Amino acid sequence: MKTRRQGNAIVLTVPTKFGIAENVEYLAVKGADDSITFIKKKENIFDEAIKQGQKLDATLGFPEEQPQGEEIL
Repeated sequence: MKTRRQGNAIVLTVPTKFGIAENVEYLAVKGADDSITFIKKKENIFDEAIKQGQKLDATLGFPEEQPQGEEIL
């Protein structure tokens, strides 16, 4: 693959053999050796809950797990 300029951006084309769909969002991370890693963005579960009129509440903790050792004060 080779970079090319498109307007004010440098573009790296992804070959179709990778099977990436259109309009999929990725985060790009540049490594110390100038390597680039693309990580697919995941949905934010809190944003999705708000859109559906729900509230995520973790204050109850994990009731199926019992405290052990020095967790009990």
